Amino acid sequence: MGVVEAVRRVVSGSDGVTALWVTHRLEELDYADGASYMENGHVVLGGSVAKVKKFVLEKQEEYKRSISF
Repeated sequence: MGVVEAVRRVVSGSDGVTALWVTHRLEELDYADGASYMENGHVVLGGSVAKVKKFVLEKQEEYKRSISF
């Protein structure tokens, strides 16, 4: 069992338990109820997983365009 699955089991099986998960992997957001995006130690965006994923994917594309020759 992986760490994500272990945390998911503990949180889903207990009332009043909250987990704060820090990750760089977008696929791990699929287990979250909500998400926040941070830059330079500041929250830039918070909201639904779909909203944050969309924002991150757009930033990735913007970065790719900026380094294309």
